[in-house]
Amino acid sequence: MVSLTLLTIFGFLSAFCPFASSYYTLKFQYDSSNWFQKFEYRNGNDPTHGTVDYVDLYTAQSLGLKHTNLRISQTKIVDGRVYMGVDMQSVVPDNARGRKSIWAASRDEFTHGLVIGDFQHMPENVCGIWPAFWTVRDEASPYGEIDIVEYFNADAANGAITTYTDPKLPQCTFNQSPNGQTQPLSENFRSCTGDGGCSTLGPAAGYGAEFNKNDGGVWAMEWTSEAIRVWFFPRGTSGIPSDITNGNPNPALWPLPLAHFQRTDGGCDIDKHYLAQSIWFDTTFCGDSAGGEGWTSWTDCGRKTGVTCDEWVRKHPETFQNAYWLVNSVKVYQ
Repeated sequence: MVSLTLLTIFGFLSAFCPFASSYYTLKFQYDSSNWFQKFEYRNGNDPTHGTVDYVDLYTAQSLGLKHTNLRISQTKIVDGRVYMGVDMQSVVPDNARGRKSIWAASRDEFTHGLVIGDFQHMPENVCGIWPAFWTVRDEASPYGEIDIVEYFNADAANGAITTYTDPKLPQCTFNQSPNGQTQPLSENFRSCTGDGGCSTLGPAAGYGAEFNKNDGGVWAMEWTSEAIRVWFFPRGTSGIPSDITNGNPNPALWPLPLAHFQRTDGGCDIDKHYLAQSIWFDTTFCGDSAGGEGWTSWTDCGRKTGVTCDEWVRKHPETFQNAYWLVNSVKVYQ
């Protein structure tokens, strides 16, 4: 009788109180136990025109074999965490593609869900760098991209949460409301097919040097038919919600997101523009954001260094000693 009564009460709560049980269940988990089986390391040309030489997994792992300091290896397991770094030793010749780095893409795809990345360390925001953690429709049409966190150069104000859609489809626009998110719009970037995409500024503590000082934290992205929302939770007292740490995430209990791209706020058909996504990490240099106007006008890197972005990246490996990711885990819930 007692067991039946408890089951009845629990069923009632689950039906009428959405917070009584987790809305999401774990679909994929990536960590040090399976990372190199679940992520593909790509060595193609950088689509953003960076001064970078992406290397495959074998090359990334073998680069440190000739050195006593194993940190030189561009990807490995360190204290139960996944390390992904860049070449921090070499002066790169002018005739080489660029500085060696990583471009990792998950072999799994997902449609709708909650992505939670728990990071101990991100590449330090220094002149010339451009790292990102994002999801994308990989090599298929229509194109859809969600940049959960990206930033470039040494200016902490240059972090952003951005989404892009396929220009061959009808216009996709999100008129983000300040009542629905905590971070301001990045300039007037409301058209997802434009050069700037639909973009919101990220918090300075959510990436780079400030992020690393606090022992990292968690980035989360929820994708449904109705909205795309992004949060950042710093590590520390009351920082990361307990439902995330105990494996039962419930975004309905979380505070306002940093960015909220809502279907009805602008009229974007999310399901038409965003099909199955895979998870990507990359660290590039210069290119479309950190180079060009990003070097000469949007930041003071050109003035501080006195050289071009390309020359700085090639000739100053010491700048990138802290240009690495330390990943505790990435989880996908559906």
